[in-house]
Amino acid sequence: MSVRKHHQPERNGYTFTEMVIVLLCWSILLSCFIPLQYRTYQKLEADLTLQQLKEDLLLTQHLSMNDHVYYTLNFDQESGGYVLYDTKERKPIFTRNLPEQWAMRLTTLQPTVRFNQKGIIQKAGTMYLYAPNKTYKIVFPFGSSRLRIEEI
Repeated sequence: MSVRKHHQPERNGYTFTEMVIVLLCWSILLSCFIPLQYRTYQKLEADLTLQQLKEDLLLTQHLSMNDHVYYTLNFDQESGGYVLYDTKERKPIFTRNLPEQWAMRLTTLQPTVRFNQKGIIQKAGTMYLYAPNKTYKIVFPFGSSRLRIEEI
């Protein structure tokens, strides 16, 4: 006599409904995370750009005090960047560009920033940097302080 066994189908995977629920949960989590990551990137980009500008201005001031007074920081509104230039040797030291989608506007600041031998800016002024979501007012005051950045 032979014994017949009824075979039930083996269940090796997930059902379609379970897969849809898991994919939906992942989609919701990712849709919350990606905008947060982009905002963090924009803040980091702004912080690094402003810090670099401060350091470049400090370098210009330092070179003017210790080497000679013929170093200038030249801002270009059209290209959205600036150049540290040695007018005595007639050569650029470096060029920096603002990140894409950034713009600058010089209001009372002259395009060329110079320091005297004591490290005091020759012509004070104000400029604005426009980031995609924020505007920064940058003030170059009289005296030996370098600059002040205000978020508007």
